[in-house]
Amino acid sequence: MSSIAVHGGPTPHAVLRDVVDWGRVVVGTVARGVVATLLGLALWAAAPALIGWQPTTVMTGSMEPRLTPGDVVVSRPVASGEVRTGKILLADDPDQPGHLRMHRYVEDGPGGTLVTKGDANPQQDSTPLERSAVHGVAFLRIPFVGAPVLWLRQGEWVKVVVLALGLTALLALCTVDGSLRRLTALDDDADGSDGGDTAHGSGGGPSDGADTGREARDDAATRLPSATSTVVTRRSLRVHERRVQRLRRFGGAAAVLVIAGSVGVFVPAQAVAVPWSRTTVNPVSNFTAGTATGVPTLTCTAASSSTVTIAWTYTDPTVPSSFDLMNGTTQLATATTAGQRSLVYGGAGLLDLGTTYTLNLRTNLGNNWTATSTPTVKVRVVSVLGLASASCVP
Repeated sequence: MSSIAVHGGPTPHAVLRDVVDWGRVVVGTVARGVVATLLGLALWAAAPALIGWQPTTVMTGSMEPRLTPGDVVVSRPVASGEVRTGKILLADDPDQPGHLRMHRYVEDGPGGTLVTKGDANPQQDSTPLERSAVHGVAFLRIPFVGAPVLWLRQGEWVKVVVLALGLTALLALCTVDGSLRRLTALDDDADGSDGGDTAHGSGGGPSDGADTGREARDDAATRLPSATSTVVTRRSLRVHERRVQRLRRFGGAAAVLVIAGSVGVFVPAQAVAVPWSRTTVNPVSNFTAGTATGVPTLTCTAASSSTVTIAWTYTDPTVPSSFDLMNGTTQLATATTAGQRSLVYGGAGLLDLGTTYTLNLRTNLGNNWTATSTPTVKVRVVSVLGLASASCVP
């Protein structure tokens, strides 16, 4: 009489454990890829400084949409004769000594100077650039890498803390599959040691599996003490693997700190222009500096079934260059006519299924002298393939 053993498939617990293990592997791999990408971008932004190129953090929205605040732009040094119209130049700002200006060269000025303009500004810069003031031509843009520099400069500590916590969590996720990788290494080492044990002692003598420090050769005439051997146990392998893992974690954290520090050192922050705030008097003239002020009121009313009218009041004696309707740092519409106190907005975008935006108005005196209104209005935008409509939200 014979019996046949029937073995069932894997238990649900084993299947669930395998799924969890695979999930840990995927999460750890993706996290390490994200860290590698971030380190690569940071290094890409800082490394050109070593060869004399100048990385600069974009601090304002004057060059939107080509350049946005938080981007890092690497400028390549060029001779004054190689500067061409249409290029984005990095130069010393003649209106703000010690600061940098990154605007587009639009035309020649008097005396061989260069007239520049921000892509998002309605007017050209008030003071042309001397060719000797040009540091270089914008050559490479790395998006969003300089955002921490921008947040630190503007005192947005909540974003800085959130970023630090996010990086900490990302580094922790990089090690979520560490135990699985250690087990794999241990299994490989165990397989190798088993093979060695099998090969050890080819004779037919008995073996009790104990290491007594004496030779155990079969048919040996003597039992002389042998050389001291090193016993590799699974515990020692685990200790070694843990030490390696700690070194790797320390090395990864150190690499992040080094790259972040190099970005902070090599990527200077471009200062934001500040309007004058004093009055200068001479015997024949009285000059009073204009200061940008935000509009005191802002309203939204329906203009048609698909557009809205944004209206405001403004009583400051300083005449602005324009009033810009803003969604955060994005300029949606502009009013450039003197005395204009309203504009019509109809929405925009390829696909937007009813998002509500909080809009405000920016008073623009030119050359980045701006002020954003405290009052806001809410507008819901619906758009499909460029066909958009806007409506006011109470």
